[in-house]
Amino acid sequence: MILFEVIIFLNFVFNSIQSDISGFDDTVLFNIDWPGQSLPEADLEGESMIVTSLHQEKYKCILPSVTKKDPSEDFKYEGPSPLELISSLFTQTTCSFRLESYWTYEVCHGRYIRQYHEDREGKKIKVQEYILGKWDEKYFERLLAFDKENPLDKDSEIPVKKIDNVNLPYYEVMMENGTNCDLNNNKPRVTRVLYVCYIHGKHEVYSLKETSTCVYEIVILSPLLCAHPRYKPAESGEHKINCVPLEGSPKKPYGLVKLKADSAKLRRSTDLDRFRVELIQLDKEEAAPKVTEPSLLDTTPVEQFLRGKTCLIGGTGWWKYEFCYGRSVEQYHIDKNDKKESINLGYFDRDTHLKWIKEHPHKRPKPVSQRKQLSHFYSGGSTCDKTGKARQTEVKLKCLENPSSPNAVSLYLLEPRYCEYILGVESPLICKILSKADENGLVDVTEFEMGETESIPTVNIQL
Repeated sequence: MILFEVIIFLNFVFNSIQSDISGFDDTVLFNIDWPGQSLPEADLEGESMIVTSLHQEKYKCILPSVTKKDPSEDFKYEGPSPLELISSLFTQTTCSFRLESYWTYEVCHGRYIRQYHEDREGKKIKVQEYILGKWDEKYFERLLAFDKENPLDKDSEIPVKKIDNVNLPYYEVMMENGTNCDLNNNKPRVTRVLYVCYIHGKHEVYSLKETSTCVYEIVILSPLLCAHPRYKPAESGEHKINCVPLEGSPKKPYGLVKLKADSAKLRRSTDLDRFRVELIQLDKEEAAPKVTEPSLLDTTPVEQFLRGKTCLIGGTGWWKYEFCYGRSVEQYHIDKNDKKESINLGYFDRDTHLKWIKEHPHKRPKPVSQRKQLSHFYSGGSTCDKTGKARQTEVKLKCLENPSSPNAVSLYLLEPRYCEYILGVESPLICKILSKADENGLVDVTEFEMGETESIPTVNIQL
């Protein structure tokens, strides 16, 4: 409820007064007291202002004086250094794990960081793994020596990492000499391990991402660092904004009271019904939607997609993926200077695909009534340094039914074997071509040329 009150209060401020309010920023928490104490102004410290609601209700609000405490003030600490505090982790035999849809990450502090995937075929287990970094005892000794020669004081600058919108100080440890990376001139993989203070943490992996090619960053939540005052999160006190009604205004603004009542009613309704209804009110001037004649229906998106003229783009990490139907699959990264680094994961060749289908008959499409996806084979990509062979990709085109949006597209990339990929493409667009595919999973683009009477909505197929 405090959030609602802050929003309404800020609305009052921006609609009623144009002034410079010192000490008011988004890093300080405020709690509005409705109604505030009706005390003489002399007893209410802080800057005062008159605010007016949309219903012309007037209130006098006193903003408290806010002074940020310098974290270096009263710094008295003679305990272990940050590295000494977390060093007990490096002698343990336990490891932290992070499970994702395909990969599992194993972080063994003071030993190694491993990325792996297990494929089980009956009693056989095939493991694909990469070492993202190894512990170096000499590096640890150098860090200890450096910390002893350069102890932290009140003027020391400590780097911070924004986690859940809070800047947290961290201590960084490098783990190098991982598995060589064929995408990075065979340089070994490297991981920056950032330890942050979290009093309830159990040294678990908060996040893991690839910040550049085969260079990783892992954030570890550990209570050990909390013993050092410079690594504790900054305290955010809550300050009271005292608001008293003026000129016969109610104790609380009408808008706030109504908002609370509507919110409580909505929660009760949600608990009972477990469904959501969304109402959209049209302006009177807005015309009703027109029904498109069958002869005018636009099948251009499907036709453009099948001709490879419109490509699907996905990926949220360091690497992104571009899939052009009937043409190619590409993995790429664009740096801050707009320079593009790309790796081709395979080209489409009809004869090669037909040969692949013949060798893998279980990849043929199922009968139309049971068909949910198509598989296509893309080969002859960039040479893999690990195997010496060209990269290849199986593209799985899957119908995405009942999407949250008709424009929804989902792309994911797996690497079950070195430089052999599976690209999953899920979209409502695929639903339109499933029934048109032949026994080899191929679709004739002429089926979707303009003039077709099937209703196919126009979609934006770039993720």
